[in-house]
Amino acid sequence: MPIDFQTFVAIFAALLVFLTGVTLSYDALEFTAYRILLPQWVGLLLAAVTFFTVAVDQILRGFIRVEEVQRRVEEKQRSAEEAERAARRARIEAGCRAGQIRFQLEPSAEHRRELAAVLALLYSSRFGLELIL
Repeated sequence: MPIDFQTFVAIFAALLVFLTGVTLSYDALEFTAYRILLPQWVGLLLAAVTFFTVAVDQILRGFIRVEEVQRRVEEKQRSAEEAERAARRARIEAGCRAGQIRFQLEPSAEHRRELAAVLALLYSSRFGLELIL
């Protein structure tokens, strides 16, 4: 599983927060064989780098939230467009059935023209052509 940049920044920021706490709390770190002196400027410099890293982390989190919101909006728009297409198709098919019934009940030239127009509309909507009722 690859680690993305935002995760890396978050882990790095957590480590910097820990190191900043250590450097600002102690004047020196003593190990069995040696001693590390921690001047105050090192802690302050590390605190500044930590602040910058946490700010970058929060900015990246904001970008991710914006992308998620945009993705949800696009999904809603796609589903609304699909629902609109399905409703339009259902209206056209209902008009076709009604035209067929009218023509069967009374096979006049007017009903034949209406049926032909509805069938043409149904055919054009099936193949992606846009006609307005």
